[in-house]
Amino acid sequence: MDIPKSGAVIWKGQLCTACGTCELMCSLYHDGVASPARSRLQITYHPFKDIVDCHVCQQCDSPTCYSTCPLANDALCIDELSGARYINEEACTGCESCIDACTFDPPNVRLNDEKSVAFKCDLCRDRAGGPICVEYCAYGALQFVAKDQR
Repeated sequence: MDIPKSGAVIWKGQLCTACGTCELMCSLYHDGVASPARSRLQITYHPFKDIVDCHVCQQCDSPTCYSTCPLANDALCIDELSGARYINEEACTGCESCIDACTFDPPNVRLNDEKSVAFKCDLCRDRAGGPICVEYCAYGALQFVAKDQR
């Protein structure tokens, strides 16, 4: 199968203040709750090192999460137009194979314990304005890079 390219959310660490607005807007948009734990991206501040990290799905060209999913095309899907890799919660069984297969540490795919399904950044694929985290980042630390510019 020929996997289409996807855009991605890029994080510029030198601009990030770890304010958490991106996490809150993400969880509000996707789940209707202001909860960093439910955000598709995770901002982590390490106070003893004074370092901020951001973990968000990089929409890999050869996504191991997709190729490992036993229900690929049903549970873990690729949008035909945008190329965004996303999880269809109705079909996901919560087997965690996509989480185990993610090559990032920590994995950019996580389990929603309340729903027992995996979740990850889907680039807000159904939102006309693009990723909501990018729109609400007051410091310009998040940027959307289109698939033809990667």
